[in-house]
Amino acid sequence: MEEGINVQKKFFTELKSKLPSNLSMANVVADELNISIDSAYRRIRGESDLSLQEFDVLSSKYAISTEAVLSKTFDSVHFTYRSISHDHFSFETYCCSITDEIKSLEKFGLKEIIYAALDLPLFYYFMYPNLAAFKFFFWRRNVFNFPGNNGEKFSMDLISQTDLDKSFKMLKSYLNVPTIEIWSEETLNSTLRQILFFHEIGLFESKQDIIDILDDLKRVIEHIEKQAELGSKFYPGTDLSVNGNYENFKIYHNEVTLSENVILLKLANFNVVHLGHNVLNFLTTNNELFFQDTYNFIEKVMKNSTLISISAEKERKRFFNILYHKIDIMIANL
Repeated sequence: MEEGINVQKKFFTELKSKLPSNLSMANVVADELNISIDSAYRRIRGESDLSLQEFDVLSSKYAISTEAVLSKTFDSVHFTYRSISHDHFSFETYCCSITDEIKSLEKFGLKEIIYAALDLPLFYYFMYPNLAAFKFFFWRRNVFNFPGNNGEKFSMDLISQTDLDKSFKMLKSYLNVPTIEIWSEETLNSTLRQILFFHEIGLFESKQDIIDILDDLKRVIEHIEKQAELGSKFYPGTDLSVNGNYENFKIYHNEVTLSENVILLKLANFNVVHLGHNVLNFLTTNNELFFQDTYNFIEKVMKNSTLISISAEKERKRFFNILYHKIDIMIANL
């Protein structure tokens, strides 16, 4: 009996982590199960049993894993996986889902994002249209099963204005959240390799298309360098004094190549880890032990890195010049 009570308490602990801080768990339970507030409190305290049907109603509505509740071991971690259809991928839907997720997490008291960037952080691809169009083209051809893509060449027409608008909105949602980013000298490599590969197999109509994409990539790096100088994230082309978020951005230069893209989300009552998977997907968990282990590792990475935002002007210039040089070399070799 005691084990059943502990499972029920664990269930409500999981449920609490899924609710915005402005919602009362007792009110939610009462509304969802159509019971009185008093009955809801008795279930939350373990004085009354939660039936299997009630468990199913609440776990389905709030995406609570049976494995997360019933697991008896500390070496078992439950991850959620938002699968993307490789046959019917909608870029607009993808951008909207990330924008909605950030807005939803803000209701839970999203305090900070820590982004260990093996590749250029996803959001920055959408600062400028040529780079955004190229990444969309790459995903269509090499990640998703779009019919008839093999012979298709790059064109700005492949991405609609609606898609661009949604991607810019997604970027803005990211720029609003205080963030620590960890970059290395390898952070641009995957994008540069993709551009070079497509050039070598003849998927660009002209060299000017490649130059336009690389120019956009350089503009992104210039913008990140400016954010690093100011210690603030802001949207391109805006007046920081009006639209900027002061002291909401730190960036570290890590001289040892990062092994994966890891995003840590620190919230008011719980924390989340996103692990990059299959290019655009993420494995996600709010397991606190896993978060703490990951956070402790990322802290060690930061201690062995150089903070190049606001201060350390010499180190900041040296790092960004390395990135500019990579782009310039590619343009010169076209």
